[in-house]
Amino acid sequence: MKLTETDIYDVTSKTLEEDKVTIANNILNMVGPLFTTELTESAKSLEKIHKKKNTIEKQLQETKEKLKTLQIEFGREVKRKKLLNRIRQLMEVGLTAEPSLKSEVIILLKVIDKLEDSLLDEHIERMVKSISKRFSRNI
Repeated sequence: MKLTETDIYDVTSKTLEEDKVTIANNILNMVGPLFTTELTESAKSLEKIHKKKNTIEKQLQETKEKLKTLQIEFGREVKRKKLLNRIRQLMEVGLTAEPSLKSEVIILLKVIDKLEDSLLDEHIERMVKSISKRFSRNI
């Protein structure tokens, strides 16, 4: 049997635990800086992602608010259109010739853009009632 001389130290049972600790420390000292750079880079990228997420959430909130206002405006426009169609029906039937209704329609046309939703609904109901009364009298 041939003996080869190497730089590897002989391990005895007394120094085995100490050698394990020194080897582990050497490995940690060599690999540790790699992990710290990776951790700092990951922390920076995570921070960028959080900032991006926050800006996207702010944009989303702004878009939601814009959509809500547009939805409210659209609802008002639909009600205005409905009311104007009822007034057109009244004019076609000839009900606007009555003095009380004529003045009410004129005032209503002047202030239709400034009316609240509840008042628009109320005027639509009135117009529907007056149209239905007119047609019920004819029948």
